[in-house]
Amino acid sequence: MELDHDYSDDFPALSSRPKPMVYLDSAATTLKPNTVVDAVRWFLENGTSSVHRAFHTRSIDATDRFEGTRERLARWFGADTDEIVLTHGTTEAINLVRHGWQGLRRVATTLMEHHSNFVPWMDLERCDVIHVDSTGTLDWEGLEHSLKTGIDLVAVTQMSNVLAAAVDLERLVPLVHRYGARVLIDAAQTASHDPPNVRNLGIDFLACSGHKMLGPSGCGALYVKRELHEELKPMLLGGHMVDHVFPDSWTIQKAPQRYEAGTPPIESVIGWGAAIDYLQQIGTATLKQHLSELSSYLIDRLESVPGVKIVGPSRGQSRGPLASFSVEGLEASAIARILAQRDEVFVRAGFHCAQPLHQTLGLRPSVRASLQIYNTRADIDRFAKILGSVAKLGVM
Repeated sequence: MELDHDYSDDFPALSSRPKPMVYLDSAATTLKPNTVVDAVRWFLENGTSSVHRAFHTRSIDATDRFEGTRERLARWFGADTDEIVLTHGTTEAINLVRHGWQGLRRVATTLMEHHSNFVPWMDLERCDVIHVDSTGTLDWEGLEHSLKTGIDLVAVTQMSNVLAAAVDLERLVPLVHRYGARVLIDAAQTASHDPPNVRNLGIDFLACSGHKMLGPSGCGALYVKRELHEELKPMLLGGHMVDHVFPDSWTIQKAPQRYEAGTPPIESVIGWGAAIDYLQQIGTATLKQHLSELSSYLIDRLESVPGVKIVGPSRGQSRGPLASFSVEGLEASAIARILAQRDEVFVRAGFHCAQPLHQTLGLRPSVRASLQIYNTRADIDRFAKILGSVAKLGVM
């Protein structure tokens, strides 16, 4: 699929270095388009103020833009605005459920989770870890067995940030609800190009981050189904989330404000709104198709390099826009360092905040190349060429 626009021109980071870089680390964080930079600059130069707290024009304008992001997120995920809680990232969003749900005792999660959707559940009365195989296929029988023995919440990533394998949400959500449990989806890796419709799917909680959606860092969101607002208590207490404060008591606001204590990351949230506008102009169908075709090409090029072993779904199976791999005889960190130093090709190396997955499947620290709208086949060709020369060091 040929895009009708060279989107790389919209990203100042790609033209700010002496030698054009190939950025293949979008699963960690995405680059930001000019419109996002402009939106953040607007707040810093013309809109600096506290939102929700003043009657002067700067605060009114900033509040309108801030709340505009909440409205955009609600439309993006098929929710209502009062179901979108603005946080400082996916990690905080997940922890809001962990610490706000007072009766939460038993959770099931999977082996392929990011640490942010794994560690928070480990100190509960019970945390069942559902196995996945090397292709990312979930042990559905194991999950159902766990549900039969009594689970309050199933917390699952929509797509593994290592294996690139996606979970079938249309199968998952009804299964979990059949046994009376709730579902939390970590959509950090998919929100930009494959956002699930929470209403159509029946999702109870969904967490995501702005910085993986072409937005600034320091902002995120938690979708909380309206019927769960009273069940989920605030994690933090303080300004903004209260309605009235008396010498010996206080009352809290309705959702979502009850979960948003303190001064929020205003400029980041405003920038995130601009990122969503940018993504909407591209269209999720266009972006998803572009990333799917690039992913197939990435796998083809990696398979042509001697000594490379790719992890994740087999050829022909659906996979997300990333590929994790190892190279015979070479450490992942050495590969990433050489790619960056020799040719300004930036990838990730290590466990990718998914150490239990690597260890259980017997995987060494891996190299990960991940894609976004600004990537092209030429990027992948340049990456594969330098990787081919590096791989020879390991097989000599």
